Amino acid sequence: MTNVSSDESSAHTELSNSRAIEDHELYRFIPPPIPLIPKNKYTDDIPRSYFLMLYLKRLYGIEKEYYTGEDNNKALNLGAEISFFSLCEGKNSNVVYRRDPNSPPYNSNLLDLRKFLQGTVKTDNREQILPYYTPLPGDKTLVFESRFESGNLSMAIKASNEEYNLVLQNDINSKGNTQWFYFQIKNTSAGLDARFNIVNFTKRDSLYNFGMKILIFSEIENEKSQLGWFRGGHNISYYQNNIRRPGNSKCFYSLSFNYKFEYSDDTIYFAYCFPYTYSDLMQDLTILESNSYIATIMNRKTLCYSIGGNRCDLLTITAQGDPEDIKKRKGVILTARVHPGETVGSWMMKGAIEFLTGRSKEAEILRKAYVFKIIPMLNPDGVIYGNYRCGLAGVDLNRRWKNPNKNLHPTIFASKRLIKSFAKERKIELICDMHGHSRRKNIFAYGCSITDSPELTRVFPYILSKISPIFAYHYCSFKMQKSKESTLRITVFREINCAYIYTLEASFCGPDFGIYIGLHHTSQHLKDMGKQVCLALIVNGDLESPSEEPQPLPEGISTISMFSKKGILDELRNNKELLQDNDNDSSSGSESDPSEDNLDPEEVTNVYPITLTPKPKAEEKKTPVNRSNKKRAESNRSLTSQKERSKIVIKCKLCGEPDLSGHNCQKPKPKLRPIMKPQNIFTYSSQPYYNAAGKKVRDQATQTIVCDWVDVKNVNLRENEKKSIQLSQTPLVKSTEEQKSLYGDSRNSSISPVKKETRTAYRTNSSDESSIIGKFWKNDKAFPNLGRNSRQSSAWKYSDASRK
Repeated sequence: MTNVSSDESSAHTELSNSRAIEDHELYRFIPPPIPLIPKNKYTDDIPRSYFLMLYLKRLYGIEKEYYTGEDNNKALNLGAEISFFSLCEGKNSNVVYRRDPNSPPYNSNLLDLRKFLQGTVKTDNREQILPYYTPLPGDKTLVFESRFESGNLSMAIKASNEEYNLVLQNDINSKGNTQWFYFQIKNTSAGLDARFNIVNFTKRDSLYNFGMKILIFSEIENEKSQLGWFRGGHNISYYQNNIRRPGNSKCFYSLSFNYKFEYSDDTIYFAYCFPYTYSDLMQDLTILESNSYIATIMNRKTLCYSIGGNRCDLLTITAQGDPEDIKKRKGVILTARVHPGETVGSWMMKGAIEFLTGRSKEAEILRKAYVFKIIPMLNPDGVIYGNYRCGLAGVDLNRRWKNPNKNLHPTIFASKRLIKSFAKERKIELICDMHGHSRRKNIFAYGCSITDSPELTRVFPYILSKISPIFAYHYCSFKMQKSKESTLRITVFREINCAYIYTLEASFCGPDFGIYIGLHHTSQHLKDMGKQVCLALIVNGDLESPSEEPQPLPEGISTISMFSKKGILDELRNNKELLQDNDNDSSSGSESDPSEDNLDPEEVTNVYPITLTPKPKAEEKKTPVNRSNKKRAESNRSLTSQKERSKIVIKCKLCGEPDLSGHNCQKPKPKLRPIMKPQNIFTYSSQPYYNAAGKKVRDQATQTIVCDWVDVKNVNLRENEKKSIQLSQTPLVKSTEEQKSLYGDSRNSSISPVKKETRTAYRTNSSDESSIIGKFWKNDKAFPNLGRNSRQSSAWKYSDASRK
């Protein structure tokens, strides 16, 4: 052990302390580390909208079952026809609300999509929104508001203290598609029985004529009894009014209803169906991700972004396991809300997600057997803006599956690419797209048809009807109309090998059979439907059901252990009536001609970033024929037509494949020393080689090739050429007679006479292969038999002596 003196130890301590101080000082110049973003905290889950929007809290509450009313289709005396503009902007129009005060009432929602695609639109919604109408003390005028997420009331016109005419906002960049509504009313008076007329519907019929009531939410009632959304209203009727559509000879349809307010200064919400907004989805997914158990079986990522910059989420749900075991699992794809106004699809999707991420035995069986790919909201822009059927491009996205555009239909484009790649990865067991129906009751499905085996596409809906009390198999349809070829159901059915592709339609009203007959659908009924779709997979996939004894179930509900796929198939094959397609129309309720709700071509060109009319083809320019391409032009003229020219394919000389752009030759050309092959009279093989002394030699390093007509004495060289070129001292041929004996008389007939002063020849330096071999006069008159290519590839270089 080495002894260290006290002086040395103190010096060592001081040195270490000084270094510690210096190291500490270094941290002053290093920026602090960026804090890690907590898991599942997203910065892009806030809804982005071109319009300013108020924050609206989520409306929770207890739901009750409400009976439908009586069928109502009364004929009303409407009087003479009036124009839409006279209603909205006439002298007697008392407008008490406008969603966009700076725009006209009709087509006020045209957005220039070029700004969205270029990223020049700012969508910050932090500015304060002032009320459109502020009542004075004693004023009983109702105050309307819809500038919140999924709201879509465009105008409110006061006809009297007890009656208001309401105008719904058209879907973005369209002239119609009005069905969904969601708005708020304040400044209410207890006992006021007000009548509301929504005047610009475009469908010919509605479930309001078959007993469906208005969906209502009262903040005061919710605080007292925890009551959530409830059904109400009286004197409900849906009819064709006397208001002409702009630019059309047809009239709109109206929904009229009365509602008696129970409280003063209450805040009331009216909606077409249970709202489920983009923010609701983001909140629900965040809650699921925060659960440690669910985080092990569910993965959330962004599939793509919409035109408006909102995220389209993709969920993957499956059990953990060995990678080889996961590869053997089949795939299931669930989608919803391609039509933003069909909120029933989101509630069914919510029930399916909650069930698949739960701890039940059935859910564990499904996660071990399948890989679930779920797209809960295909049209986030339409949901945020309050559209019923379209996105920002003003088109029905469910009619764009055949050929989606990456810029105008990004969610459909990305979803189709996902489905096709997923189908290549594993076998698809089920594809289900969840929708809502505005003209029919019950919950049913639309599928495809296989002529030889029709039972294959009908087996899954029939299984679903066995285990669900509200699914109506007799309402299902398996027609494949030409008008629906571009939908998800038919397009994907024809492009991948999957028979179980369905559009699940849930009525906005309720069922007309079973234990819930005469009732409205509640959000819990819809969530149960989503769960039952997943349970039907156990029977359809011949999976082993739980061995536990089932608990007592409500009337009309059967356990999945009671059925098998083989038994269901046998029942379908033996009962031909189950294989017959019903005569029900598979339309989702959009009866109007799509051209009536689409923009005119002049308006489309102002908002779409594409050219609708093809550009005229430019005339082909005729290139002048010169000497260099004379032979090529003559060969082209020999062809009879342009089509025959297009059939000519230049092939690679090495591999024989067409020599097109991007061709990779399978037999690459070997890197060899270039071989000079003079043509015509300049043939090396016929010439002897002589050295400087005049002796005949075989060594090419000392060869001298000199023509007899060259005067080697009268040579003018540049300084740089003299270094690499050595003049020949001995002429190859000394007389014309000797030349004739060597070359023959043909030489004199093929070459025109040229003055000796203008022609020179040089001998190549053996040590420099890339040096200049010689210069000769470039003139077609002097060498008419030598083409351009032969002169370039030969060992001789020609040049005009006059250029010196």
